[in-house]
Order: sequence, then structure tokens, then C-alpha cells
Amino acid sequence: MTSTILSVILAINSFVVQFTQQKQSLLFDSIQKSSGKLTFLQPDYIKWEYFSPDSLVWELDSNKGNMPRQIKDMLMLIREGINGDFEQAKVLFELSIDGNSITLVPKKRELKNIFNNIRISLNPMTQIADYVEMTEANGDKTIIYFTDVQFLER
Repeated sequence: MTSTILSVILAINSFVVQFTQQKQSLLFDSIQKSSGKLTFLQPDYIKWEYFSPDSLVWELDSNKGNMPRQIKDMLMLIREGINGDFEQAKVLFELSIDGNSITLVPKKRELKNIFNNIRISLNPMTQIADYVEMTEANGDKTIIYFTDVQFLER
């Protein structure tokens, strides 16, 4: 199954996908909701845009580097996952694949202080994530749901 997932991921050109994000805070017993759009253009451009509740844009482009290191590292992991290159992820996380689900468990202390694990559920048809669930070290949970995938010409 791993080779099937990777071969489909490697065949992906470029796409735009809408997302909704829910962050459940145990401390405040609340759920914060946001929404936006993720754009991926081969080979290495990612634009993560939040539309609500506040407008915010993060971009990763081989020609740009003006962002906090943690954000850049997360966007690079997203890019590598889309491209089927899990080498950076394997340095930072224990990686397990079960059917259409990928689970990442941090190896390094700095990441263990942030995340317990990250679970990615892939759509069996497109092999693009239906959702990503991040469980933080403090028990908070963030789930990002992806909808309305539009594939773009290269």
C-alpha cells in the first residue's frame, strides 16, 4: 500500500484546496474555528491562507525565506509529503502508514514539547488529505478538514 500511496502522490501536479480548521483547547474548554485555502504549485510552492476569523498568509517558495523557522519547517514537511519525499519527516518523526492513514510521532524533544502525534487521513481516490489531526503535548487538538480540491495544469 505504501508504494501505491507514494506513486499517486508523486503524480500530483498542482492543486488548490479549501480547508476548515478546528482547535479544541482543553484549558479553555472551547473550540476555535478558522477557514482558508491551501495552494500547492509544483515543484515547491505552498501558500497557506486563512480567511476567517482573521486574514493571514504563509508562503513557502524556493525564492523566498521571510518567515519564522517553525512555520517554514511545517510548510516544508507539507511540501515533502505532497511530493512523496518523507526524508525530512523521517529525521523529525517516527512515520507509520496504515492503509490511507499516515501517523507522525515526534523523535526530537523540541517537537515532543509541541506534539504528541500528527495523523493524516488520505482520500483513497485523490491521495490528498481529507483531514489532518494534530494532538499537542498539552492535550489540545487541531483538526484541519480539506474540501473542494481543484487540480491545476502544470
